[in-house]
Amino acid sequence: MSAIEGTKARAIQEARGLLQDFGFNGFSFQHIADALGIKKPSLYDHFKSKEALGLDLLEDYTRSFALWMKTIEIFEPKDKVGALFELFYQYAGDHRKVCPVSALTADYNSLPKSMRKPLAQMVKVRHDWLQGVIEEGQKKKAFRADLSAEKLADLVQSIALGSQLIARASNNPEKIREFKLQAYQILEGGKS
Repeated sequence: MSAIEGTKARAIQEARGLLQDFGFNGFSFQHIADALGIKKPSLYDHFKSKEALGLDLLEDYTRSFALWMKTIEIFEPKDKVGALFELFYQYAGDHRKVCPVSALTADYNSLPKSMRKPLAQMVKVRHDWLQGVIEEGQKKKAFRADLSAEKLADLVQSIALGSQLIARASNNPEKIREFKLQAYQILEGGKS
């Protein structure tokens, strides 16, 4: 990796942390430059604008999520759902961060228009993955079948996203694990 590629990767990593801490509108190129120990204008060698950085952040998170899905594909359905909550728990344990999609979604109305469609696509990817996991669980009779996998995915995704905000506001990452147990109860029809 060249120094230029390394600086860009480091800038994306730093921006991701700032995004998860403060939201897209809560940081600037200057924050990134200061953290990396470089001059702000040198970031423009890698990103023509903050909007371009935002699009790169979305691509980075899409790649990261795809890799994460691959690492847990051998898990049983319940464990896959649990892994999503544990991912959010890890974020919350790191200075009350939230997942990048949650951070961007909170800023949706003020995001550049070019970022809205890729963000919506990322939300759909996560929802479709979750729906597939629930369908797998229904086929294995591990999850209830009286509600569609789509509706259950909506519920579980809402619980998972909301759990991050409650964990942040209460300064208690364990809330995410409590909500994970409630999601299990919903998926299993109250059997947990």
